[in-house]
Amino acid sequence: MKKNGFTLVELLAVIVVLAIVMGIAVYSASYVTNKGKEGVYENYEQTLKGAAENYLTDDFAYNNGLNFPSVGDTKTITYETLHSELFIDNLKDPRGGFCNSSYVLVTRGDDVGINFNLEYKVCLICDNYKSSGC
Repeated sequence: MKKNGFTLVELLAVIVVLAIVMGIAVYSASYVTNKGKEGVYENYEQTLKGAAENYLTDDFAYNNGLNFPSVGDTKTITYETLHSELFIDNLKDPRGGFCNSSYVLVTRGDDVGINFNLEYKVCLICDNYKSSGC
């Protein structure tokens, strides 16, 4: 007698192979998603730095540098200040929540000619992320 079809062992082997392939696919997808979220945080840090630069440039042009740090001092520019002055939009945490506690530390070194020698340190603080060194 001729038997058509697969045995139970063959079907189980196919199911195990498919489960392994699916496990690898799910792991890869979650890895790519997490890397994408890390990229969002890096972009947010660059956005905060650019907004702080624009804020100080605007301050120097219209307020004669009222908010500039003195030589050798550090000034903190908060996210709330940048947001209320319309230099930055809402920063939503890609893992849920917001990044409203963030700030930028601006340190002014010795002035060289017309250059102010400003150094920016961004501290991005989100509900589910915090920059290193903050």
